[in-house]
Amino acid sequence: MKTKIMSLLVATSLVLATSCATILTGSKQKVTFKSNASGKVFQNLTEIGKTNEVIKIKRKDIPKLYTIKVEGFEDKKIELPIHGNAAFYVNILCGVFITGYFDLLWCGHIRTDKVIDVNLDLKEKK
Repeated sequence: MKTKIMSLLVATSLVLATSCATILTGSKQKVTFKSNASGKVFQNLTEIGKTNEVIKIKRKDIPKLYTIKVEGFEDKKIELPIHGNAAFYVNILCGVFITGYFDLLWCGHIRTDKVIDVNLDLKEKK
């Protein structure tokens, strides 16, 4: 009976420590594409929101290509800057190496800027 209780306590503590960075900072991040014109934001070919509004982006989608489309302006393709997530490194430094792999799986180890400045250029008349 004592070994079952001990096993349950160990399993519970591992689950609670698992993916610490993802638990603390979430699997999504709020990003605003600040632009000089109102338009649509696309992730690859899927519309995900509008410029000058907060958009929730899954952390695993941060490395994808983003396109800003506004009528009368040239399309702007953007790769978001990728930074390390401090919570992930604290997790690793505290010696919880096994649980750090879960953060890698759910991309809890990366983040990007909260505001992305986008300067759009007018289309040239032909």
